[in-house]
Amino acid sequence: MKLILTAALLALTLPAMAAEPQAPGAQAPRPAARPANTDTMVVKFKAKPGKSAEMKAFWLEMQKEVAKSEPGNVQYDLLVMSGDPDTYVIIEHYKDAAAVAAHGQSEKAKAMFAKLGELMAGAPQADYMQLVSSKK
Repeated sequence: MKLILTAALLALTLPAMAAEPQAPGAQAPRPAARPANTDTMVVKFKAKPGKSAEMKAFWLEMQKEVAKSEPGNVQYDLLVMSGDPDTYVIIEHYKDAAAVAAHGQSEKAKAMFAKLGELMAGAPQADYMQLVSSKK
């Protein structure tokens, strides 16, 4: 089980791969490169047919792992598209670039991301931002 995604993938930083069917144990497709000044990400993941419930469970578990192991995470919301219940959206905000770089570095998160390719239909769609202001 040493086929673990690198820290760059876990932080959503590597170039996108073409959307292809994933063989069991295959590495997950990757979104576009993340700019260095990013502290907020909105990423869409489309579940393979029949894998939506499993993908939802995956993201709920990942949300718990981030809360437990990433003190630099400020926000981690899981949403589903109202018109497409097989498409999940993650909204993540981190306190700084170091916190973004630390995202997904726990052993549990690395093991979980190794399975993500079995659940996704194609590459994730990622938008990267830098927070200007927040209502608090």
